[in-house]
Amino acid sequence: MTSSAIEMPALDGRDPLGFLAALGLLRVISAQHGPGVWLAFSQDGGCAILRSPLPGIDAVAAALAGAVPPIAAGGVIDGAGPGFPLRKASRTAARETGTAGESDPMRVPREHFRELLAKVEALGSPGAVTWLPVLVTDLAVDRQHRTALTLYSAPSGQQSLWTFFEKPLAAVRAEPSRLAEALSGWRRVDGVTGEYLDHRVLRSAADHPSGKSVEAGVPGATWLATLRLTGDGQDPAATMWHRVGRRHLMIWPLWQHPLDEPAVRVLIEHPATRRRRQRLTAATRRQAQTRTTRRLRSLRRRTPAHRRPQERRRPRPHYRPAATTRTDSRTLTTP
Repeated sequence: MTSSAIEMPALDGRDPLGFLAALGLLRVISAQHGPGVWLAFSQDGGCAILRSPLPGIDAVAAALAGAVPPIAAGGVIDGAGPGFPLRKASRTAARETGTAGESDPMRVPREHFRELLAKVEALGSPGAVTWLPVLVTDLAVDRQHRTALTLYSAPSGQQSLWTFFEKPLAAVRAEPSRLAEALSGWRRVDGVTGEYLDHRVLRSAADHPSGKSVEAGVPGATWLATLRLTGDGQDPAATMWHRVGRRHLMIWPLWQHPLDEPAVRVLIEHPATRRRRQRLTAATRRQAQTRTTRRLRSLRRRTPAHRRPQERRRPRPHYRPAATTRTDSRTLTTP
């Protein structure tokens, strides 16, 4: 079987959304055409290069459009079945059952995680059970002592894990041409949050022609990014996310040699990469501290004593000794 290398100009691997969308592209096309699909990145511009039996970028876009209808009714993730992720009740049903105001049912306290697992298993879909530890984990908790949510999801307001997958899917179902735009050239659509996978979705009033603050995202690329390659849920940290100091940073690799889906999964999840980065971070921090200390000492030696900043010393208080008079073996003190 012959394969062709197709460059995707819009999927820039140096951009977080572009890289995640490239992983989602690899996952969808691999599911359709088997193991003969590889992904690489251009050495010049960092754009994704897909090697597959498909002849061109239009054929790839058509294959993506064909992957949308098979998703079951009532479902938002291919292979996870309907009803997953668990969805909040509608406003009418919430008022009738008295559950109005409840948060995302996927975010529960750690002690209730087994109950959440039982609800997901009751859906009867092995794919849903596989996806559950990818989205939430009981190996860590948030500030409200709930099971930690994946760092790829940053819900705001009424957003939930259901809407994280449902909104991009609905956008590409309504307009399949958004998938071709995700590969060849992005066009931002007003009112699309992009599920906050792209920091450029937030536009201030000064940036929009209407003079209002309007969110504008890329529906096709966002949908592909939600289908990125995921981990196995055995690590409390999300795939490619690292703790550097007090911050969580997403650090991802780019490669020039074509890799298939299993090879890419091994590359982005390998534990040696995480440990090496931690050692390098600690070593770099020590080196920076050493350089700063040496520089300060050098400056102190070269600076004349009269030009060095003098410490301001507080004046010592002066106490006047009190006068004493002895009378009948008693000491009287007079001010």
